[in-house]
Amino acid sequence: MTFKTLMVLLLVTMAVATESPAIEKLRNKLDQNEYNSQLVDLLELSLAGGQLDRVFELLQKMVDDLTGQINAANLDHASRMAAFESSIEQLEANLATLSSEVQTNNRKIGDITQAISTLTSTSVAVKKQLETINQREEQIRDNRQREIQVLETKQSAGSRILAALEDIHDRLVKAVLSNTGSFLEEAEKKEMIKQVKKELGRTHPLALLLEFSSKFDEATAKRAIELIEQIIASIKEGEVNRESNQTAVEENFNSLVNEVTVVRDKLQQDNQKTTSALKNRQNDLKITQRRNKQLEQNEATTQQLLETTRVQKDLYDSNFRSNASKREGQLNSLKTALQILRDNEQALKK
Repeated sequence: MTFKTLMVLLLVTMAVATESPAIEKLRNKLDQNEYNSQLVDLLELSLAGGQLDRVFELLQKMVDDLTGQINAANLDHASRMAAFESSIEQLEANLATLSSEVQTNNRKIGDITQAISTLTSTSVAVKKQLETINQREEQIRDNRQREIQVLETKQSAGSRILAALEDIHDRLVKAVLSNTGSFLEEAEKKEMIKQVKKELGRTHPLALLLEFSSKFDEATAKRAIELIEQIIASIKEGEVNRESNQTAVEENFNSLVNEVTVVRDKLQQDNQKTTSALKNRQNDLKITQRRNKQLEQNEATTQQLLETTRVQKDLYDSNFRSNASKREGQLNSLKTALQILRDNEQALKK
């Protein structure tokens, strides 16, 4: 039963009367507010109409209804507060998890960044080594090419000298064998000396022998032939030795090139692995940074939602307590009115 019902009843049954002691006591007992003022006025009108039993019934009904509302509100409040607490606990747990993930991700970013720095340094070092080993191979090949050129020059010179000496040797042998008396013409002798000087040098023993002999006779020719044969043998022996030495030099060259090739292949493999690892770590960094950005956004959103939920909880609880206080005051007023009226029931019936 509400105030409207009580109002209708009181308006129907009200009559003009002076204020009773019970009503006066009730006014003094209750706090001064709109609800209590209306309650006392309505009770006064109702009592003036002679509806005391009906007033008791309605007051009790109002007490029971308001008590039920208070109990229901308390249950709803407890349920909603539990829901708020559950949401807050879940949000706090989510926030702690996100915060932990952000910290873990930050450490991971630091580790990846350090790995990238190390791999970058390694890549630079490997490329520098590759550059050095390529320069080394180029130097080895250049040196070998120069050696070949020097060898070819020596071989060409040796062949030319050998041909000249063999020609002189043949002419001297022919002259000795022919034993013509005059032996060699002066012009032929000069040509021979000139050729020897050109090929062997002005101070070579053979050149000196031919040029400074008092007479170019058979004995001189034989000594020259003997010396030429020694020189030819020496040249041929030198050629054999050079060929043998060149085999060893070529083997050494091939060995050096093979060593360089092995080292370069290893460095190229290392460079490929380092480049691949560096690319992978750079991709990992991008993925981790994107993940961290999303985690930080989720963390901020969760933090905001947590704060909002706490504010909503506090506002709801504050409103509930305000309304509960108001309802408790109304209930106390009803109970007080009912008690005062019952205490003065006999006087009111007179």
